[in-house]
Amino acid sequence: MEHQKEALRRIISTLASKNEELHHFLESVDNTVAGLQEESCKVMSDLEEELEKLSSVLKERGAELGDIINKEKQRKEAELERQLLEGRNALLSCEELLEFANQTLSVTNEEEFFTAAKQIKERVTMAPAFRLTTRPMVSENMSQYTVDFSTERAGLQRLYFLPVPGSPEIDTSRCAVRDNAITVAWQPIGETAEDGGPIERYELEYRKTNCDNPLRVTGACWEKICDIRNTEVTISGLKFDTLFVVVRVRARNKAAAGEFSEPVAMETRAFNFGFDAATAHAELKVQGDTITWEPQGVKGHEARLRSKDNKTSFRTASSVPSEAPLHLHIRRQKVESDVSDLPESRTRC
Repeated sequence: MEHQKEALRRIISTLASKNEELHHFLESVDNTVAGLQEESCKVMSDLEEELEKLSSVLKERGAELGDIINKEKQRKEAELERQLLEGRNALLSCEELLEFANQTLSVTNEEEFFTAAKQIKERVTMAPAFRLTTRPMVSENMSQYTVDFSTERAGLQRLYFLPVPGSPEIDTSRCAVRDNAITVAWQPIGETAEDGGPIERYELEYRKTNCDNPLRVTGACWEKICDIRNTEVTISGLKFDTLFVVVRVRARNKAAAGEFSEPVAMETRAFNFGFDAATAHAELKVQGDTITWEPQGVKGHEARLRSKDNKTSFRTASSVPSEAPLHLHIRRQKVESDVSDLPESRTRC
């Protein structure tokens, strides 16, 4: 019976764990759906904006080219209108002179005839018809304004989305957690044209959690570090007040950012540390790597008390009140056997 109950408890524990995992999974999917809607609206808006810019440029350039054609047409029309006016005036003058000459032929008086003939000769010499160019000054040809945008159309048909870099891969073997800082290193996937071209910089995001599964982290906001030029960065000045810090990184080229790498949960292990002897508690004696407790007012008592005889607790520098600031030198160190039985304490910086 007890054996069966124990087996059932294990099944219940497994089911509870799976139930929690499914809840986190569904929440993650819901968040992804919401993010997808938002991102889709954003990129669709960007697409419409870019197409509107293209359309605006085409209209503007089309108007400029049309204006050039219209100006040339107006120039030629003005020149032809001027020639038409001059030609009509010359024709009218020529007709009048022709009529006068015909009338002169019928004059019988010799003196009147010679006078009229002289006038005709002078008028012919000064007649506009004989000073007028009898060919159009401009032609109807407008072939210099012929257009062929087949190359540009082909370019428009090649319009496509900008290439983005591939997701980097976090190199856990080069990552480190020490001295209230986390060093994260990664490898780029590639920088060929198919991979999105040359990578200009990286962006890293991190957030704290007590869950070792980075996919189940919810609630906490991502902290960002931008404009990283190398494939490694150190996040300093952290407070290790959670069990893990989840990190992820993505690459950027001139155009846009790629997908984030798979998130990695980095364990923020506790550290053994040494106190500054000058600022340590009065009952604590610090000598190198050894910390001893010397209770005041107790005579003849053994200086070093084992944890099994005394409930000794060590607090971090941030939790020890002091008027002067405590200088905490974080380092790995060997601790006396007197405190070796104590459970490892987590450092809160």
